[in-house]
Amino acid sequence: MMIKRFGLGLALLMVAATALAGGQYEPSFPGVPTVPTPPGVDYGGFFKAHQPVNIVFGVSDPGRQLKESLVNAAYTIKYLKPRGIPYHIQIVIYGAAVNAANSFTSEYGGYAPLLETLHEKGVQFMVCNNSLHAMQVPADNVYHFMKIIPAGILQIAKMQMQGYTYISNH
Repeated sequence: MMIKRFGLGLALLMVAATALAGGQYEPSFPGVPTVPTPPGVDYGGFFKAHQPVNIVFGVSDPGRQLKESLVNAAYTIKYLKPRGIPYHIQIVIYGAAVNAANSFTSEYGGYAPLLETLHEKGVQFMVCNNSLHAMQVPADNVYHFMKIIPAGILQIAKMQMQGYTYISNH
C-alpha cells in the first residue's frame, strides 16, 4: 500500500514539476485535438515579454461562433500554459448564445464537457442578464460556474477598457 502511494505521489510530483518548469505538459480539452508546433514556429518571446495575455471573447451565436470561441480559447491555453505564460480569458455570452449557458437544454449539451474543462483551466464565463430575460432562460438554469452580469456588451467594453483584446469570431 505504501509503495502504491509513493508511486502515485512521485508521478503527480513529476507532472507538477514538468508543468512548473514549462516542460512538455499540455492541457487537454474534450474534442480539441493536439496540433504539434514545429520547432522554430513561435512568437519570438513576445508573450514572455508582454504578459499576462488578456483576451475577452464576445459570443452571441450558440452555434459556430460559440464552438470556434471555445476551441480558440482551448488552443490559446494549450500554447501558453506549457510555456509558463500567464493568461486571463473571459468568454462573454449574450444574445441567442445564452441558450447554450442553460445547463438543462439538450440542444447545446454537447458543449458541457469543454465548457467545464475551460472553466477548470481558469476561463471565466459571463452571461448577459438582459439576454437571459429576452430569451426566457431562467437564471437558475445557468451553469454553476458561470457568472450573470447585467449586460454582455457593457462587460466587453469594460474588459477592453482594462486592456483585454477583444475577439468576436464572426
